[in-house]
Amino acid sequence: MKYENIPDSLILNYELLKISIYEENKALFNDRRYILEKWKQEAYHMTEEEMRKQAPDYTMGLSFRALYSLFTQTLYFEQPISKNMIKKAVNAYKDTIKVILAGHFINEFPTDEIKRSVNEEKIDEALHRDYIYSSMDMDFHLMRDIVTKKKDFKEGETGLLATEIIDNRGKFRGLAELRPHELQTTEITSDQQEMWLELIESTINSLDEMTADLFDLITYLWMVTPKSPDGYIEFHSNDALRLRNLKKRSAHGREIDFREEDRFNIMKRVAALSSIWVSLGDEQVKVVQTQDIQDNELYEFKDFQRMFEIGKMRVAYDKKTGQPKGIYAVQVKPSPILTPYLDGPNQSLGVLDLKVFQYSHFTQREHKRLTRYLNLQWKIRTLKRTLQQPFKVSTLLKVMDFSSRYNGIQIRDKFENVLDQLKADSVIESWTYSEEIDEERVGKKGWVNNYWSKVNVIILPTEMVVRENQKKLMINSNRLVNEEILERMNLIDQENPYSLSENLELAQVESAVSNDSGLILDMPSATPSIDIQQSFNFGMEEISLSPETMIETMDSLNMSIRKTAEEIGIAHTTLSRYLRRENKRQNNKNDEKMLEWLKEKKK
Repeated sequence: MKYENIPDSLILNYELLKISIYEENKALFNDRRYILEKWKQEAYHMTEEEMRKQAPDYTMGLSFRALYSLFTQTLYFEQPISKNMIKKAVNAYKDTIKVILAGHFINEFPTDEIKRSVNEEKIDEALHRDYIYSSMDMDFHLMRDIVTKKKDFKEGETGLLATEIIDNRGKFRGLAELRPHELQTTEITSDQQEMWLELIESTINSLDEMTADLFDLITYLWMVTPKSPDGYIEFHSNDALRLRNLKKRSAHGREIDFREEDRFNIMKRVAALSSIWVSLGDEQVKVVQTQDIQDNELYEFKDFQRMFEIGKMRVAYDKKTGQPKGIYAVQVKPSPILTPYLDGPNQSLGVLDLKVFQYSHFTQREHKRLTRYLNLQWKIRTLKRTLQQPFKVSTLLKVMDFSSRYNGIQIRDKFENVLDQLKADSVIESWTYSEEIDEERVGKKGWVNNYWSKVNVIILPTEMVVRENQKKLMINSNRLVNEEILERMNLIDQENPYSLSENLELAQVESAVSNDSGLILDMPSATPSIDIQQSFNFGMEEISLSPETMIETMDSLNMSIRKTAEEIGIAHTTLSRYLRRENKRQNNKNDEKMLEWLKEKKK
């Protein structure tokens, strides 16, 4: 039977269900032919064991098995499924499906997937638009600016390099310190930690305008892409390299890949961002020793917080030597000192021109700095309707931060050349002095400070910038995914219908295949739990506490782990570990709270 001839309302048997799941989902992954080819084989071929059990066997790959489980064990648990039901689910949960399968793709197709970013669509959108969104709050701008000024970091009383955060009016706003301690995450191997610490060793030398680019890109991706339950996104070196329009290596007239050196330059700056700790506010700054602080205590800091937290890493290994080649991707998230400006009451988003990423951080530093500043000002001035208000030359000179080795004539030439270039690149619509320059005064003693720097410049934005800044931009990536589905899939044993020994044997086989493929990566998906049962009994009169009963009740009430934990009065991580049977010892108080909650809900 041709797929097109299967009636939409027909209740599908196992054979037709596999085919329908493949056919309805394949459009989501048209850019991955190597995946679709394998899926098609698995969908249309029935092994003897499958025919006997009417369920997936050990030959089915991780990704298609997870996709099958999503429909049969989560979306339509213990329900007859039709072709029409699959269509509706794919349409409703396409972003969730992509998130769920991302980790399985990485493990199943390492050679192809390590060079792919989960953010490809968002980067494509940004390249098509020629801009991204960024916070246009002044404090956010100041924190971004400090990552560009390595010369301002001096050794303080604590022995750490530190710098004051000063606004454009000269007011003290806070303090930043470099704290290149060991990684806070325990989810990486020793060789990965060694690689990361090597990147961190060059922290002070990695503070420049490219680091600010990554600050902007990571915070943007955090706003627009789905996050893990812990709030992490995956940032891939490709994301930055594509926005920078860097050329790939080529051989025999064919593009191969980005240079490893370019990836290294990206990742060492991400490492630098994770080494910067910031304190903002008017309170007395208190330096806290952090060597003995645990993960969950980081969020209790009121004085200093990391800018960015790092989670798991995706590392490429050489197939011949087995040695790590480099870090291709990392899990990353902005800390609570940044998130209010990205998703909260302080959120004020505006347009940031992509040219800021494409200007060279070596030869066009002033272009990058002025572009960021003007984008900030245009958001403010659009809201205040003061776009015609001029800028003082002295203000722009301070922003652009020209080298002290230039004389006045050279500075004026470079200043005007930068503005001309921004206009030619459509970063600005136009610029002009508010009055004609008196060339007779140019070049005379003190002419820069006493005359030219006091002249006003009118710089106008493009129509696109004004139009976008007039919008009340609200971005919430969580709308793209269904958190309850993600949590349920994390609780399920990847819905393997075979024994634990078969699962371990399969994992060993897949590992051997990966080791021979040339590039292996270490960013594993969720560890399977062993004994979570998938059959529930809602008719029990006597209520007893168990992970199964908790899951059953949460499902019936359509409640997430976070919401349930909040009602019970325990941490959501504690509840999550309990549901996955990962608690190493029993906590009677928590058990009592959960049982009391169950009894209340079962009334």
